[in-house]
Amino acid sequence: MRSPIPTHRRHRTFGALLLAVATTAILASGPFASADEMDELRAGVPTGEEVRATIADLAAERDALLTSLSAAEAELSDTLDARDRFDEDQRRLASQIEAATDHLRSVAVTAFITGGDVGELQFLVNVTSVSDLSWRRHLLRNHAGSSQVALERLEMLEAEASDEVRESIDTAERLRLEIDRLEVQVAELEPRIAEARDLEPLADAWDRAAIAIEEGRYGIAPADKWEKLRFCESTHNYQATSPTGKYRGAYQFDFATWQTVGGTGDPAAAPPAEQDARARELYARRGHTPWPECGYHLL
Repeated sequence: MRSPIPTHRRHRTFGALLLAVATTAILASGPFASADEMDELRAGVPTGEEVRATIADLAAERDALLTSLSAAEAELSDTLDARDRFDEDQRRLASQIEAATDHLRSVAVTAFITGGDVGELQFLVNVTSVSDLSWRRHLLRNHAGSSQVALERLEMLEAEASDEVRESIDTAERLRLEIDRLEVQVAELEPRIAEARDLEPLADAWDRAAIAIEEGRYGIAPADKWEKLRFCESTHNYQATSPTGKYRGAYQFDFATWQTVGGTGDPAAAPPAEQDARARELYARRGHTPWPECGYHLL
């Protein structure tokens, strides 16, 4: 008669049987995830192909703007070069007209800020003392006078200028405005391109996870089980490191394992969503075994 199994061995044997049954049940349930399940996992993260298409579109838009900017700058340079061929009086007039135009703009902006013209009543009503009221009236009188003087000087200079000078000034002004507009648009594109490039590793991570879930042996595990695993491994700290520094991030990847699922750099420095994606790829291919102490939460 075979000797009875010692109690501690019976416990281990029973535990092994439970683990085998659980693993069999997981495999029997099938590795496939529905489209809705994958959409929920990705939480709106686009595919890598979509991200790269966005980057390409933004880069093409930027290139087109830079081409237009270069053309406008070249045309402005040609316009100013042509102005240099005017006689001395016409060159002087062109310079004075542009200076007078800038001065008129400055007076108009100052008047607007201080409530001149259409805002005069509100500007005068919004006072805190008698001295403040006196000062505001003084500003309005001076701004009104300055505006009229600046406008009359500009009109006098333009009357003296030739058609070529006035055309040169109009062209230069149009081109400067165009250059300013294009520079703003290029500047606004840069952070959008940078943001899309930063998103690319995350998109690729979820692409890999989707393939692994489709092709791997273990499929997906429910979100609540991942939450328990994260708490066990790192108390939900995505920047966590083990005392030795070997294991890093919410799922305590070592560098070698992190690289096998497409990660680069420090796992603890990766965005949480990227760590989530790469952990799911690892589970889909290898099950709970990469987490020998806490992996039972995924069963």
